[in-house]
Amino acid sequence: MKSLYLNTTAHNATFSMSSGFQDIDEALEHGGWQSQTINEVVSADGISEQLEILIPTLSKLSQQGRWIVLVGAPKQGLKSLLEKHGIDSGHVLLVHPKDQVDALWAMEQALMSGNSSAVLGWPGEIDDRDLKRLQLAAKRTSALTFLFKSAQSAHPQIELNCYRQHFSHQHVSINRGACAFH
Repeated sequence: MKSLYLNTTAHNATFSMSSGFQDIDEALEHGGWQSQTINEVVSADGISEQLEILIPTLSKLSQQGRWIVLVGAPKQGLKSLLEKHGIDSGHVLLVHPKDQVDALWAMEQALMSGNSSAVLGWPGEIDDRDLKRLQLAAKRTSALTFLFKSAQSAHPQIELNCYRQHFSHQHVSINRGACAFH
């Protein structure tokens, strides 16, 4: 007879991963991107500029053999951006949802699958209820989670809101000019 044991503690521990930028790591409470956290990136820029602060992280994660899932990502220049920075496109999964409901569902599924190292989404404006649903899904995984939101006005900073598993919140303003790879 075979027995099946479920490991219910597999994803209770969080981990941090360097962003690849000293200024960002110093600003974030845990010295880098933390699992079980929704990282909301608010910027008026296009996808290249939005992903700029994630390139070192995505490059490392693409070597893990797990999926980097992009849900609702703008298609313009995405492939060349990934190739330019050595991100293995063989481990990038693009999901093109028809609406916000599908985008949020796809993000939840990618988080809960256990096969993703990062889930990035462009679902548009979401309410507190949807944010909490994503937080609960992120709590069950080791994947890093990023939401992208368009800023109303263009300015030289990227705003970062980190929503943790206990619904705590950290806000960081990132001056793009001050960030340098490390």
